[in-house]
Amino acid sequence: MRVRGGVPAVTDGPYLETKEYLASWYLLDVPDERRALEIAAEVPFASVGAVEVWPVPHEAPGNRL
Repeated sequence: MRVRGGVPAVTDGPYLETKEYLASWYLLDVPDERRALEIAAEVPFASVGAVEVWPVPHEAPGNRL
């Protein structure tokens, strides 16, 4: 996720090495990927760098696949 000129852009890469960009992370509990991307676009760093969004698979009680 990058925001340029106030417009969010989602891309599939390129990915940076961990040592190059890992400064902090957020664990979001959101209903879907769309909401996660909306929140990522609001991170101030998205206007000068990139914010990566990764799903964290989990099984919540009552949600059996």
